[in-house]
Amino acid sequence: MSEADVLRAAASTGLVDHSGPPVELPADDAANFIARAKFDRIPGFLVAAIEAGAVEANAETFETARDTWHRALLGVTFVEAFAVRTATQLDAAGVRWRLTKGAALAHLDYPDQLACRTFGDVDLVIHPDDWDGAIDTLLSVGHTRPAPELRPGWDSRFGKGATIVDENNFEIDLHRRFAIGRFGVRSHMEDVFDRQDSIELAGRSIPTLAASDRLLHACHHLVLGGFSEWRVARDVAQLVLVSRVDWEETVATAERWNVGAVVASGIIQAWERLELDIDHAAHDWATRQSISRGDAKAIEVFSSNRPFRDEALTAVGALRPTAVPGYLWMLTVPGSDARRGRSIVDHVRSRIRAMTRRRRPRA
Repeated sequence: MSEADVLRAAASTGLVDHSGPPVELPADDAANFIARAKFDRIPGFLVAAIEAGAVEANAETFETARDTWHRALLGVTFVEAFAVRTATQLDAAGVRWRLTKGAALAHLDYPDQLACRTFGDVDLVIHPDDWDGAIDTLLSVGHTRPAPELRPGWDSRFGKGATIVDENNFEIDLHRRFAIGRFGVRSHMEDVFDRQDSIELAGRSIPTLAASDRLLHACHHLVLGGFSEWRVARDVAQLVLVSRVDWEETVATAERWNVGAVVASGIIQAWERLELDIDHAAHDWATRQSISRGDAKAIEVFSSNRPFRDEALTAVGALRPTAVPGYLWMLTVPGSDARRGRSIVDHVRSRIRAMTRRRRPRA
């Protein structure tokens, strides 16, 4: 059996009935398979698949997989503690925020498999008006931003977000938008602050994105997130099939933002990747959608894992004409911090060389 067969069986465990023959996890390549499951953050689902008989593995392989999962669970406890500390800091500063992705999905959308849905960082959506305050607050307590803002004002006008790191290398991913490029600049992120769900961590109430917005974010992550993990496909399917979120509300928000292509593609990709033979109205809706040429070309840029600049350039056709020159200037000539000490001339030369290499025909 291939690696994809094993990971698919793991990622869909608890979602579908594995009544057929088990998928074999070969002992001679077990380390690579388990490493990939760890990278995809599904070691817990792999263990569950072995226990359920969906994946066949020897005792040594099972023990290795279980140890990998338990180490991931230990990491989750540290991340959740970090989330509580961050909540305290942002609340004290009056910043409006919502927990999203990992911890929010695990606690709200995996009621029977909470321990399987592991995660490795804190993901927060920040209200557009509180973006600068959130950054300043976290930097003021000693955290750092390893990748500086492209140019002053980039984050607020066009950017997806920022990664903040504490002294122990724990990461907070702050989301100003759900994506960079064409679909990111179309979003109206203040909408997701009109509603919320919540979870409790260490006795503290933690606001999360509402269910329909968790599905919206999961579709963006699957379609536009670069490397599309098995876990992300599972999240989309889990939200639709198990949490039974109001996917029509997700669609309504997506259509207001003009990102319906992302939601349709996310649902279709989840079904295809997990090979789900399940009839559902959301999937029926997705397969009926006609995606414009511009949206399809933009999605292809992300699905082929092109460089950041190529993904960012998909925004040009979605921006107001008056905003395009400023966008291209910020993207082409970053600020001094983002250039890491290189002069503007040296930076532009390097970009020209890079573009020339990419366009040069192969022999």
